[in-house]
Amino acid sequence: MYRQHLRRVLGHFERALRKDQRLTAEEFNQRLQLSEAIIDYGRMIQVYYGYSVPDVILEITELANRFRETPQAIKDALRLLLDIGHAEPADLDGCWKLQLAGTLPSGREGFHSVTRHSHT
Repeated sequence: MYRQHLRRVLGHFERALRKDQRLTAEEFNQRLQLSEAIIDYGRMIQVYYGYSVPDVILEITELANRFRETPQAIKDALRLLLDIGHAEPADLDGCWKLQLAGTLPSGREGFHSVTRHSHT
């Protein structure tokens, strides 16, 4: 299970490096941290409203305001979550469905261990 997530994250990193606008390791780490924060926020919404379903719908504009990031930065972080199977665009314009099933109670699914091991 860990290897599968590591492959997905590294695959995203490799695709990001192949783009015309290449990401540095620091930029990728910032995107990864924003993705973690989005999962934590989704978990908070789930607990606050008492949702028993494993999915939460989040709006890009709301996330951008909450995290003081550009909508593009939020989209990039959500695409990272898409690549690892924790998000997908919702049918609503500007909204994404965050899939929290399988994440740890803190909202993370091995992100920190992936970050540590990918740099060694």
